[in-house]
Amino acid sequence: MTKSLSNKLFLKKRLYNLRMKEGTPVLQHLNAFNRILSDLLAVEVKLEEKNKALLLLSSLLPSYDHLATTIVNENEILELEGVRHMLHNNELMKKTYFTKEAS
Repeated sequence: MTKSLSNKLFLKKRLYNLRMKEGTPVLQHLNAFNRILSDLLAVEVKLEEKNKALLLLSSLLPSYDHLATTIVNENEILELEGVRHMLHNNELMKKTYFTKEAS
């Protein structure tokens, strides 16, 4: 991908308009988010960690609003890797809870 302004604009639009779809696993959504970040890095567009983390949180379904609020309020320094980790842990807890409930 070339480093043209039009490509940078296209990728930024993809990032800012990315929304998790109902029924999509969090890991799949994270992969889509990470691909866009990787494409942006390839065209030399750098974003602050806090902005990447906030963009990820804002791209989640409304059902994640409580978790997003908790993450933002409990972290003085908001970094993308920490948000990814918390989302992943949340999914693992959900799977464990639903597995126990189904038994």
